[in-house]
Amino acid sequence: MKNVVIIGQSPAAYAAVKSLLERDPSVGITLISCDGQLPYDRTLLSGLIDRSVKESDIFCATEDFFKSAQVQVILGKEISRINFNRKRIFMAEKTQVDFEGLIITDGAEPRWPAFKGVRRQGVFHLARLESVKNLVRYLTFTETVLVEPLGFSGIKAALALKAVGKDVIVAVRDEVLLSKILCVDRAKVLARALEKRGVRLILGGIDDIIGETEVKAVRLKSGKVVACDMVVIEDVTADLRFLNDTELAAVDRILVSGPFRTHMPGVHALDVVCRDEGLKFTGAYALNTDIGVLQSSVAVAGLWGDDQTLTEVDLLPRDILETFFHPEELAPVVSEVTS
Repeated sequence: MKNVVIIGQSPAAYAAVKSLLERDPSVGITLISCDGQLPYDRTLLSGLIDRSVKESDIFCATEDFFKSAQVQVILGKEISRINFNRKRIFMAEKTQVDFEGLIITDGAEPRWPAFKGVRRQGVFHLARLESVKNLVRYLTFTETVLVEPLGFSGIKAALALKAVGKDVIVAVRDEVLLSKILCVDRAKVLARALEKRGVRLILGGIDDIIGETEVKAVRLKSGKVVACDMVVIEDVTADLRFLNDTELAAVDRILVSGPFRTHMPGVHALDVVCRDEGLKFTGAYALNTDIGVLQSSVAVAGLWGDDQTLTEVDLLPRDILETFFHPEELAPVVSEVTS
């Protein structure tokens, strides 16, 4: 393997760089970040809201790391298309990047869900640094925030918003909070612990965001209207338009096999861009960092023909609730819910 291109700016992209260097220090690596940022941990972005995390702390490595590892870094350049037969990536400003192996971990700007009003002022997602920085700036004009979480970053954002004095409402899309991730018992504990912190929970996912130019309220799928002046959405998908008219065209995610291999030779997809029918934890910005790192190691091994697999046991955090609450705070809630 002579040269590998990685598209994306998440910890999965950074982990892929490290895994490649461990496999073969002489391999040529190009990292393309459509975000314009070096790889950073998006699960830490919520910490910018309550200033529990500094912006410098979210980055996986400094520019010096990539220079010393002789990784070519391309920041903020738009990918116009990829020719998989010629193994060539075409950039919007007419430059080209050739590859022998390709690992796709992200797309361009995230795509919003298909409900009305997502473009109104006061609507933010948690998938990009710039979006969260804009959210923080907008807090001056905000009293009530409605958060629709898909994973743990949404919960962290709700707690951070509460910590800075905002009235916070969490919209529970299904009957159970974070039903795709937590069992019913843990979901009940999490819900009660949030309520103890002063976060309001309301049943029903978002159907429509109401307002002329700015957010004024949200209509839930139940028909209930909830007043608020900010909405935070975690369920966004990667923009994969650069795959249009290619053999790997995908609406929102790329179907992969066990080692995150696509049907194109030498091309792997993971993190937010992949869909694995056998795994629950693929294809969402709500993934935690450890999952992306594990996926990267499997994908890099696959480039060398060393097929590995992941299981749900590998991917599920042992005690995720303790990342949100102190054990002494959680203990009475567990007793209350289980009694």
